[in-house]
Amino acid sequence: MKKQSAIDATRAAFTTFGVGVVKGNPKKCIKCRKPIKRGEHWRKDTSAPDPKLGRYSVIQHATCEGGNG
Repeated sequence: MKKQSAIDATRAAFTTFGVGVVKGNPKKCIKCRKPIKRGEHWRKDTSAPDPKLGRYSVIQHATCEGGNG
């Protein structure tokens, strides 16, 4: 029987996708430094917990990915 392992999501880094302003999200794009506005698509990357820094998130407009901003 193959041994199975589970990932603890509270200890892993993860990415979320969304549209518009969401309470608790960073307010400005990490690439272009412009605010995230209603109706704009974005990608949010959240780090794994760090003993010194804790867990942090950065957000980026979908149009800024790949240098197209």
